[in-house]
Amino acid sequence: MTEDRGRELGAPAAGHAGFRPDIEGLRAIAVGSVLLYHAGLAWIPGGFAGVDIFFVISGFLITSLMVREVERSGRLRLGAFWARRARRLLPASTLVLAFSALVTLLWLPVAERKAFGGDIVAAAGYVVNWRLGYREVDYLAEDVGASPVQHYWSLAVEEQFYVVWPLVMALVVVLVASRLRRRALFLVALVATVASFAWSLHYSDAWPGLAFFVSTTRAWELGVGALLAIAAPYLARRLPAAARALLGVLGLAAIVTVMLAYDTSWAWPSTGTLLPVLGAAALILAGGDTGRGAGVTWLLGIRPAVWVGALSYSLYLWHWPLLVAAEGIWGDDLRVRHTLLVVLFSVVPAWLSYRYVENPIRTSGAWAPTGRALWLGLGTTLVSIGTGIAVIVSFGWVDTARLASADEAPGAVVLLDRSDTTDWAGVESVDAMRPSPLDTDEPPVYDTRECIPEPFDLRNSSCEFGDLDSDRTVVLVGDSKAAQWFSPVEQIAEESGWRMVFIAKGACEFADVVRPIDGQANEACDDWSQWALDEVLAEDPDVVVTVTRWGQALRPGDDLSTGQTREAMVDGLVAHWNAVIDDGALLVPLIDTPGPRGGKMPECVQEHLEQLTDCVYRLDEVLDLSGAPAQRAALEQVPQARPIDLTEFVCPDGVLCPPVIGNVLVYRSGTHLSDTYATTLAPVLSDRLFAVTEGALGEPLEP
Repeated sequence: MTEDRGRELGAPAAGHAGFRPDIEGLRAIAVGSVLLYHAGLAWIPGGFAGVDIFFVISGFLITSLMVREVERSGRLRLGAFWARRARRLLPASTLVLAFSALVTLLWLPVAERKAFGGDIVAAAGYVVNWRLGYREVDYLAEDVGASPVQHYWSLAVEEQFYVVWPLVMALVVVLVASRLRRRALFLVALVATVASFAWSLHYSDAWPGLAFFVSTTRAWELGVGALLAIAAPYLARRLPAAARALLGVLGLAAIVTVMLAYDTSWAWPSTGTLLPVLGAAALILAGGDTGRGAGVTWLLGIRPAVWVGALSYSLYLWHWPLLVAAEGIWGDDLRVRHTLLVVLFSVVPAWLSYRYVENPIRTSGAWAPTGRALWLGLGTTLVSIGTGIAVIVSFGWVDTARLASADEAPGAVVLLDRSDTTDWAGVESVDAMRPSPLDTDEPPVYDTRECIPEPFDLRNSSCEFGDLDSDRTVVLVGDSKAAQWFSPVEQIAEESGWRMVFIAKGACEFADVVRPIDGQANEACDDWSQWALDEVLAEDPDVVVTVTRWGQALRPGDDLSTGQTREAMVDGLVAHWNAVIDDGALLVPLIDTPGPRGGKMPECVQEHLEQLTDCVYRLDEVLDLSGAPAQRAALEQVPQARPIDLTEFVCPDGVLCPPVIGNVLVYRSGTHLSDTYATTLAPVLSDRLFAVTEGALGEPLEP
């Protein structure tokens, strides 16, 4: 989506050497599918594959450009190449990054400014794809909203290609004789493409969220375009017109099939990605040298398609921050008809940007010299980075609640005073609270990933705390909700002289189940559940405390299409619980605490500091979203279990659940209790834990 177009928007194609109207039309299909997909139209569930088409086009055009230069002059001027890229891409990119910063400051939650400011900095340096990839697999980042520069990930992939591939080509030009260069380039591109494709298959299975964004799994798509560019002269001479026409039909059919039949349940990139990639390659090959053939090629080259294709870079840049701004302004009131209007409106700033920023700078003689263009690139990059830093700095200027001292914020223990009749769901404001709604307030066990690996991490681990020489062992095992209780359980272990073993993995259940994540299989979770059971039994613990966040799952051996059910989760819990009990340990299921729908409580509190009642939610509206119903159903089959239910300390009247209790913010990210609030529950948990284990663990902590 970011290559030279070689002509003015909408201008006649005649007289422009190498111009391919069919490729402009292919760009129009690619950008149109992405925009309609982002608008939320249900009939184009595979519209995300438009990006894959862009990758093939970029690989083809950029490689064609460099191959022509090498064959014409015998060398490759890297400085001039990068100067053209800077002149062509960076001015418009900087303008949209500045607009994205404005969107962040005006319409998005202030709690996300640090994250989004960092995204703008990463986008300016064209490494945001790696940042977003690692955020995708970071379970602690589950509540981070859609970044206004999220779409820059694909531009980052292309820019990294524009840095690495020309260097490789320049090296081949230096080392290989001129008569063998094209063959050498083809061989190098082939090896890199095959290696990247193989890596994408492995990585999409092991780390699907990360694999979607990173360059190593996407390079093969650009590589297919590069291979086509290198081989095109030979293929064009050997393919008759009829064969090219057939290729065009098949290529377009492949792309349409992906757009209409694929959805996000497919691992991506993977074997399924071959369809849009090879479809795009077939269409490019069908156009020959001019792209002015008959049939499909002629259709792609019609004037409206060429107009949209020429505008594709600008459209791609502008549409996404406008959609993010619309969601920030209208929130849940936003409907598909509105997002479609936003996408259509994006044509206006896209055209203005193209007409008055992109084209004037790209065609200006003042910026034609290589040195000036490179300085232009450096200057615009620094401006973009500064814009992102300004957004980050602005986070420190946000007005928020005064941070309460520990004495001012007793938290959950205020609910133990039966004489206190405070209606916490009716508290409109507080003078001070802790933690700040702008803080993450995560349990310290997250300080490193050694004790709680990410969901797709194939590594498993357990950690020990408390008195390591104690003759009493308590195991805390489960998903991120187990981590939610880490601080109070560790405090109890320290003060009671226990050895505490912590075994957890984000989004993975301590149950004999298969639990896909975002519709994709997760081998790491499946393996962990059995490993965790074996590890628990090997510890020979006195007590096992376990928590379950999710209420549905698949049974081992079920196909993903079967669909997750509560029955499968219940059976899986019963199997693991019985195994622990049969081994002689006391099993204590901690009933999953409820959480707000959407998991945005800190943001809500920050935005409603004077009207906290706006953040209160009803327990009956969210109960089915937690693991509690599955746990309670499992308890009916495992009467030996000793459950602890602390829901009353989250929703004190059993109906309404307030955001702040005892001047302590109840929630952090998602549906997790803040570490501060969970810690204030330590005396309560201690009392309940000692009660259900009938004093076997010593004396409870004093409130």
